Order: sequence, then structure tokens, then C-alpha cells
Amino acid sequence: MIFVIDQTGLFLYATDAPAGAENWTAVQLPQPCWNPRFKGERISDTGEWKGQWEHDGEPAPTVADLCARIDNSADQARRMVAVDPLRAVEYERTAAEAQAFKDAGYPADAVPRTVAAWAIAGRTPQESADGILIEAARYAEALYLIRERRLEAKELIKARIAVDAIDEARQIADEAIKAFQATVTGIDRVQG
Repeated sequence: MIFVIDQTGLFLYATDAPAGAENWTAVQLPQPCWNPRFKGERISDTGEWKGQWEHDGEPAPTVADLCARIDNSADQARRMVAVDPLRAVEYERTAAEAQAFKDAGYPADAVPRTVAAWAIAGRTPQESADGILIEAARYAEALYLIRERRLEAKELIKARIAVDAIDEARQIADEAIKAFQATVTGIDRVQG
């Protein structure tokens, strides 16, 4: 029986498994074994094998592997900032309406609904709009930083893998992921 393990250590299927058994589990194996080989000998009297299984270690990551890891982490960081795509649209609309309200001089008779919705708990419409704009600037800055770091890291990884500097490429990916996490730390959702 031959077992197939994917690059993340998940068991996919066995060659003599029944039809339709592919991808039957997403349970990660405790210790992935890459390119296992049996080292030993067969005892002729009993037919048993004496020896042990060895593997040649984890395969070197490819550019695609490391870039996918970075993209996935950046996606996760963006989800922490905006929660979901519709919330991002709401935030952008709220910021645009708050900016228009501010540009018009905070007219009391023309408070946008998005601003009025946050003018609660003692906040005036002007305080609401100003708070929304401050948080919108933080929100936009976080998205810019994630994008810049993601694209920079992917290019650096391509360059390092091209010269076979695998450990440096891994380190670049790890640092980018830490940078994503640091970027989203402290982002409040003042806009509601």
C-alpha cells in the first residue's frame, strides 16, 4: 500500500484505497514523513524485516509554497481589519460620508446617516465624524502596510529561492507574517 501525503502533512489517500477515497480526511498526521525509505535487512529464517524507516526531511519549500503562505496570512490580517468584505464597503462609505460632512462644515441639518448612527452615547455629529475619519485613516494605513509588506516579501522570496537561499526565504516569510500580525494589533472598529 502506498500512502500519499500532501505538502502540509495531510494524508490524502492510499493507492489501493476504494474508489472515491481521495481526500477522505483533513486530519494532519502527527509527524509527516517525506520520502520514507526502509533501511535494514530481511531475516531469511522468519521472513521478518530488521531495521527502521528513515526519511530525508521536509522538502524545500517552493516560491509558490512560501508566496501562498504569505498571501494566506495577509488575507487573514485583512479579515481582522475589516471582518468581512461587506463591512469593508460599509467602512469606506462611512468614511466618505464623514469626510463630505466635515468638508461641508458639519452642517447640523445635513448629518449623513452613517455619521448619525455613530453619534450616540453623548457623541456629537462632529465628534462622530472626526472619530470615524481617524479610524478610517488607521484602517487604510493597515491595508496599505499589509499590501506593501506582502508584495515586497514575495519579491524577496523569489530572489532568495533563485539563488537557493531557502532558509533566508523562509525567514522572509516568517517576518512578513509577524509584520501582518503587528499591523492589525490595535486596530479598533470605531466606525461600528
